[in-house]
Amino acid sequence: MSATQRGQYRVAFSRPASLPGVTIGQFRSDGHLFTCVTDRYATALHLSGQSEWSLRGARWSSGPGTIDVKVPGEVFAEHARRGLRRFQVVLFDTRMVHEARATLDCTVSPPKENALRSHDPRVAPLAELHRALLRDDASPEELEGASCDALRALCELTTEHRDRAHPRSAWTTAVMRARGLLDARFTETIALDELAAYARLDKFRLCRAFRDQVGLPPHAYVTHRRIGLATALLARGVPQVEVASRVGLYDQSQLHRHFKRIAGVTPGEYVRAVRTRAMRGATSST
Repeated sequence: MSATQRGQYRVAFSRPASLPGVTIGQFRSDGHLFTCVTDRYATALHLSGQSEWSLRGARWSSGPGTIDVKVPGEVFAEHARRGLRRFQVVLFDTRMVHEARATLDCTVSPPKENALRSHDPRVAPLAELHRALLRDDASPEELEGASCDALRALCELTTEHRDRAHPRSAWTTAVMRARGLLDARFTETIALDELAAYARLDKFRLCRAFRDQVGLPPHAYVTHRRIGLATALLARGVPQVEVASRVGLYDQSQLHRHFKRIAGVTPGEYVRAVRTRAMRGATSST
């Protein structure tokens, strides 16, 4: 990670090893207004402060929860700012976006809107990636899936979309194949590219179709399956450290985090509840 400081302006960049072609920028400024020319596809999540800026002759306003979208070669000019401005930028290498666009059969078209609320369905995948990157405990699988969804959303926002490559019936078949593979091997790590190849559908459409039809993205579905197995193992008295490795999680802390989020209690609390019920059952039968 590198960082620079100029008066009241601070920016730090990093390139996560689990997300090749993606650069993360953390910005903090209440100083000078700035003008820049974007060199990559960019999306920014604003965390605090208000900013007024122009792009392609139009004026825009960004505040907490706003997602901005920019394409290479555009001139961004800030005109006014209120309060301490903090935002996170995710930069996608141009070649990465072009490859995704070719897969999705899209043609270039600048976005009609450049500042959207994070709850807008069109930018929700971008917001999800930003929030995952703001956390310290996001797994590589979670980041990979979120990045794939975000890249698809970015392509749809910055292109004229033509979806002729695969009929929707093929999407349903692909989801069935992908789910079958995940069910058979959910304790293993399956890369998204491998899952897409097995499902016979590109990873961008597969992630979207899987979420639509199953209700969860592939990585989240796998995590739920792992926690389901963990509850059975814990109930049988298997130690937590062994449970974590047997269900495919990295360590006991990851088991603790996912178990509490999904089951609503910690593994230890779950084990104690199981033992209490067992003791009550034994007492009532005597």
